[in-house]
Amino acid sequence: MKMNYIEAVRNNRKWISGIFLKEKDAENYFQLIPEDIRDGQRIKSANFEKYPVYLVEAEEFCFTDLKGIHEAINKIQLIQDFKYIYINIYEIKKDFIPKKPGTDYMGMLKHTHVNNQYLERYRKFGEKYSPFDLPWDED
Repeated sequence: MKMNYIEAVRNNRKWISGIFLKEKDAENYFQLIPEDIRDGQRIKSANFEKYPVYLVEAEEFCFTDLKGIHEAINKIQLIQDFKYIYINIYEIKKDFIPKKPGTDYMGMLKHTHVNNQYLERYRKFGEKYSPFDLPWDED
C-alpha cells in the first residue's frame, strides 16, 4: 500500500491538495475538485504506509521520514539574506482533506519555514528536538 496525494499546479504555483493513505479516498476526493481547476491536478503516490510522514517543499515536493527532514536541513548552504526561506517542512499525522477540494490549504498543516534564524537554532540544538519544536533559548 502506498500513500496517495494530489499535487496541483496553476499559474506557476504548486501545492498539495490532499494526502490520503488509501488510494480510493484520494480518487473520491479528486472527483470533488471542480472541473475548472481539476485539469492542473494529479494523483501521485509515495512509498509510505502510515503516518506520521514529512514533506519537504523546495522546488519540488518530497515526502520523507524524520531522518530525511534532518538531511534536507543539514545540506542547506547559508546565504546572507535573512528573509530568504530555503525550504518549508510539514508534518502530516493524518489524511489531509481540505474543505474546499483542489485549493491550497497547506498552511493548515503543521509546518515551519526554514530560514537563517531557524538554521541558527537548529544548529545550536541539533537533533535533540523535533524540527518543529526547536527552543528559542537554552533554559
